[in-house]
Amino acid sequence: MKVYQDVKKLKNVKQLIIPVCENQSLPNFVEEVLGYDISKDISLAHGDVTELYTLGKCDIVKFIVIGLGDEEKLTRRLYRRAIGKVARSCKEHFAIYVTEKDEVCAKNKVYDAVYQSLYSQYNFTKINAEKEETVAFDVVCAFDVEELVEKAVSDAKSVCHARNLGNTPSNYMIPEKLAEEAKTFAEEFGLRYEILGNQELKELGAGGILGVNRGSKNEARLITIWYEGNPGAEYTALVGKGLTFDAGGYNLKPGGSMRGMKFDMCGGANVLGAFEWIVRNKQKVNVMVVIASTENKIGPDGFTCDEVLVSMSGKTIEITNTDAEGRLILCDALTYAQKLGAKRIIDMATLTGACIVALGKTYTGAFTNSEKFLDELMESAKQVEEKVWPLPIDDDFREQVRKCDVADMTNAVLGGAGGGSSLAAAFLEEFIEEGVEWIHLDIAGPADIASGNEYATQGATGVMVETLGNMLK
Repeated sequence: MKVYQDVKKLKNVKQLIIPVCENQSLPNFVEEVLGYDISKDISLAHGDVTELYTLGKCDIVKFIVIGLGDEEKLTRRLYRRAIGKVARSCKEHFAIYVTEKDEVCAKNKVYDAVYQSLYSQYNFTKINAEKEETVAFDVVCAFDVEELVEKAVSDAKSVCHARNLGNTPSNYMIPEKLAEEAKTFAEEFGLRYEILGNQELKELGAGGILGVNRGSKNEARLITIWYEGNPGAEYTALVGKGLTFDAGGYNLKPGGSMRGMKFDMCGGANVLGAFEWIVRNKQKVNVMVVIASTENKIGPDGFTCDEVLVSMSGKTIEITNTDAEGRLILCDALTYAQKLGAKRIIDMATLTGACIVALGKTYTGAFTNSEKFLDELMESAKQVEEKVWPLPIDDDFREQVRKCDVADMTNAVLGGAGGGSSLAAAFLEEFIEEGVEWIHLDIAGPADIASGNEYATQGATGVMVETLGNMLK
């Protein structure tokens, strides 16, 4: 990727993308090349695309004008979608021309254009197929944007890595493989890491993770990587659910719900993506990522209802539903993060179908014990325009979770209680120690999209990677 400050210096570029709002004029060079004023004959409504062929009058074969609509109504999300739509459709080398005359505005547009072009071009490489290279593109902007372009490329790489982990078929992305991916990244950047298997987990008393793992032939993994960008400061932990496949255990999922369960590790993939974002940008924070990874399958020793598991914290859990397994592995990961000294924790998981019922497929549900901490996250989400909605935890939910005759709590409240996502969050809160700030993000809805669209391929989305990367600076 090359960056030019003068469009006339472009080399070997056949297509030039020009995003323009309705109240803006096309760049002068368009009329100079075409020989007439085309502006009155094209639509600049948002998403409208006009291809203008130069007929050999310059090295660029065609200008692709993207309408951005009313400038006052143009959001970051709408801008990105318009750019992504065209970038995804381009099949040969192109360049993006940013026309903004205000330097701050121009730099924001350059970042978004580069980030979204790479995001939109991403495709998962089919198993045993050769990797398809993305279409090369350059940037034209009057200002010095070299460093910003490098950051956009780095950030897109982080979120697309998370998407790639989520999209990998579950027989390839087993817990051991996820741990190898984390290890490879840690070693690339010289970071301290730790990967625990079943024997180490047994020594730690991680009964939640090991209980879920009993039906699988593949061992569980508890993955931790540390990044110290602000020596001496307290650590924030990003904790992820890495269920590489969830059959539901002996509370077996129906066939229609089984498809797509490879995405049940997107919480783990996305916290790793956010961690990668932070590391690549050398952000001045101390962050550890903790990912609990296993499969939830049926086997001779698979865990069953009415069992009592003893978590790493020592708290006991009666199993009332083996398909409420995500919270069982997360509770041990939360405990471990606190054992390692984390004073602020954000966990992320595709945890409950109830969150989709409450918020649909595009919103992340957020729960917290610290409104101030959540305000930081909500402000970051607002800046990058990811959709997050706060949901409640209160004593009513806590009492329902704790209502149990044989253990400290149950892993699922039965009897049509409703509020399933809040009950799951209340369960996790039981493992948060006094003085630790905590946010739980339920990404069951937006973790993946069932079918592709004009600006993104189907599959894992990398949701919340950008919010967390932007938040923890």
